[in-house]
Amino acid sequence: MKKILIYSSIIFFTIRVSAFEFSLNDISNLENSLNYQIENYNNKIISIIDEKNFEISLNRAHIINGLNISKFATQSRGIKDAALFKNVSPSVVLILTKNSLGSGSIINTSGQILTNWHVIGMEAEVDVVFKPDKDTQKITNADIKKAKVIKVDHITDLALLQVIDPPKNLKPIKFGSDSDIAIGIDVHAIGHPKGESWTYTKGIISQFRHDYEWSGGDGDFKHTANVIQTQTPINPGNSGGPLFIDNGSLIGVNSFKGTNTEGINFSVSIENIQEFIKRSGSRFSTKQPNVVVTKCEWKDLYKGKSADGKSDIILSDSNCKGKANIEQVFPYDTKEPYLIKFDRNGDSKPDIIIYSLDRNNKWNFSFWDDDFDGFWDRVGYHEKGDIEPETYEKYSDFNARLLAK
Repeated sequence: MKKILIYSSIIFFTIRVSAFEFSLNDISNLENSLNYQIENYNNKIISIIDEKNFEISLNRAHIINGLNISKFATQSRGIKDAALFKNVSPSVVLILTKNSLGSGSIINTSGQILTNWHVIGMEAEVDVVFKPDKDTQKITNADIKKAKVIKVDHITDLALLQVIDPPKNLKPIKFGSDSDIAIGIDVHAIGHPKGESWTYTKGIISQFRHDYEWSGGDGDFKHTANVIQTQTPINPGNSGGPLFIDNGSLIGVNSFKGTNTEGINFSVSIENIQEFIKRSGSRFSTKQPNVVVTKCEWKDLYKGKSADGKSDIILSDSNCKGKANIEQVFPYDTKEPYLIKFDRNGDSKPDIIIYSLDRNNKWNFSFWDDDFDGFWDRVGYHEKGDIEPETYEKYSDFNARLLAK
């Protein structure tokens, strides 16, 4: 009986040990399997993280590149605008009359100039100043030419001039078409606002207005034209200058700004410009009462002593704006010349001074500030004694001769 029990115990123990050994092997295999799965899972996680990091890296690179592209685009726009100004500005001129100034565009190599009628008013002949070759150069006598008025259009406020002795190598502006006009596109302007010569501005087209009516010019004419409404800054002195698009093509003539508003400016459209150029002869407004223009009369605003008490003076308004733009000075000291001062751009500073050395109203010489920067550009010589000089000399040459003496 004891033997049986002993054998039974041995067999049971052996079976339990075998079972136990199987369980350990199974656990070991399971552990290895789990370790493999965990390692494989970890590798997948790492792979997923690496892919995500790669995507993040790509996104970061894209953002950085985007920033660089944006910066480059900004720089490119500046470079593009500078190149556009360099290309178009030689086609823009400064127009000077006895009482005002404006802008104009060279439209062909024969020296024809497109501008607004209200810039030249009733003048038959005006001065045209061409841009010097370099932006830093001063205007010289060679840059200034006389031009005759060929024809005008009171209705659309346009005028065409012919330079009498045009310079060589003129660079005409190219014309666009009405198909180039689209709301929202960039547009550019070059002109001489308040005498600040060859000023560049840009904006966008806000709207296009058909048969738009406005008033202005000598006699307060009523004008009608298709006009381009823009945000491009325009001030007195810009009138008559070009409105052009990114390729440098003219699509309008900058003409007027909205009354008592900011950022609303108007240009006569290329369609009306082309019609005006093709039309023979002038066209006069039928909306002006009696079609009679009352020319502005010279009005003396003050006669009396000067502030320093050393002269008699006469302050006059020659353009009917209620503000003196001409001053005549008659010194009490008989050794001092009579003189007359002109303020053409309305900044209350003389830009022409003409002298009568013999005090007999026969004029001898004059100083001219053509770009209104406060420095003289020309000296005029009045051989015939008239108010208009016959010849000019660069002020720098005149001053050099004076210092050499």
